[in-house]
Amino acid sequence: MHVVSSVMVRLLRAQPFESEPLDQLAEKIHATSILKRDKLKRYFKSALLPVSCLAYSDAIVFNSNFYDALLPQEVLAVGAHEFNHMKMSHVTKRLPRTVLPALILAASFGYFCWVNTHADKGLFTALTAILSFLLFEVASIYVNAGWFRAQETQCDLSALEFVDGEAVISVLAKLRPLRTSKWMNGLSKILPHTHPSIDQRIKNAQEAMNRKSNQSPLAGHEN
Repeated sequence: MHVVSSVMVRLLRAQPFESEPLDQLAEKIHATSILKRDKLKRYFKSALLPVSCLAYSDAIVFNSNFYDALLPQEVLAVGAHEFNHMKMSHVTKRLPRTVLPALILAASFGYFCWVNTHADKGLFTALTAILSFLLFEVASIYVNAGWFRAQETQCDLSALEFVDGEAVISVLAKLRPLRTSKWMNGLSKILPHTHPSIDQRIKNAQEAMNRKSNQSPLAGHEN
């Protein structure tokens, strides 16, 4: 996974930065995978990233504009969400469930084309395998979309245990402009929804905060 994050950081021309508050939060959440990396290989900002934030098993890449619009507590709210992904090994669990089946099916389909094609087998088989992999991968994401959404909800709610709840809600509200851009709107019509809607995520966070407040030892007692 270290190789994957390193390659993507280069492709996105991401710039590294250090953050002691994020490091302390990662230690609190026990996101050990990112803490094993050097301090300048943990957090990055990229103007090319088309989404607000992207986490790997050992690194986090922020969209530069999104990061610059965040308050310090909001940065920690984003970090708490992503660190929970790392702690729960969501990234490593997703690969065998989505990528591996698509690779196996694409390889099988490519082999079938190799055996049954009399033209330029090499080029035709390679193109067939690549296109079929993309098709099978999208289909796999569709099949597992509900599982992805459950993971996102789990990380949102877990973040509330470590950071200010209002910061979590304000970060979610700031995602709306990114979600409603023309580019993202066009893409969202093609790809499956792997995240709950922003409104649903905010509602979930508010309900969790209300339950926590009602369960407080001071709840129901007058001063």
